[in-house]
Amino acid sequence: MTAQAALIPGLERIRARFLDMLVDRLTEIETLCEEPSTASLRQSQQILHKIAGSAGTLGLQDLGETARVCETRIIEFLDTGNMELSQVYQSLGDFAEIAEDLLTEDS
Repeated sequence: MTAQAALIPGLERIRARFLDMLVDRLTEIETLCEEPSTASLRQSQQILHKIAGSAGTLGLQDLGETARVCETRIIEFLDTGNMELSQVYQSLGDFAEIAEDLLTEDS
């Protein structure tokens, strides 16, 4: 956690709730990716958008940045077709790995 984040009262409690939610969101993304479709990728993108915004505020920059990269790649894939689906899934795999590492070290 960043020094600035540590100064905000109650932030550790919010961070703990965020990490609990992260477990559910990670499972949700994994389920959505089992059968890729435009709808499932949009839902994944929306989840990643929320994670990216919250993670940075809570001092989890790596998670937030990786979520933002995934979100951007999904948007690029869906809106322009300039991204391969395999690249989207590679980014999602990177995100899942960072999230799982974070959850493991926080346990």
